[in-house]
Amino acid sequence: MDKGGFRKAIRMRTGRPMARRGAAAVEMAIVSPILLMLLLGMIEFGYIFMIGQSLTNATREAARTATLPGATDAMVIERFQQAVAPTGLTVDAGMISIAHASPGNPIVNVSVQVPYQDVTLLGVLPSSLFSGWFGSGGSGSVADRTVGSSCSMRVEGVN
Repeated sequence: MDKGGFRKAIRMRTGRPMARRGAAAVEMAIVSPILLMLLLGMIEFGYIFMIGQSLTNATREAARTATLPGATDAMVIERFQQAVAPTGLTVDAGMISIAHASPGNPIVNVSVQVPYQDVTLLGVLPSSLFSGWFGSGGSGSVADRTVGSSCSMRVEGVN
């Protein structure tokens, strides 16, 4: 069989000319980085969402502890650290803010703000694209972003 007959046989079998054999590899080389970027972005935001929910749960547990009679800041911070420990996240006591109840305001408030660099898996975040999800400082840089939560609970029996 000569070369012309061989090409006709290939075209009849596959339905496409031999000149298009490398097109799929080129298309895959173009599309793969975009798909990889989407996949890594989904993983990153899923992880941040999970950490945010863990922080919410930990602040709720700390606020419950703060409503107990005789509770100290050390007890509240320790309960927060116990609740957030399964995530592997290290939260310093300086990142936790506790507003105690008073006779005029029987509400205790526990809040936490963790820098984004301590939470991220990949270290990338578009500067202003998702600014509503994070607290932000003056500039739009990732260094100013935080992930946090706050919980308020009423203390019974405060006059």
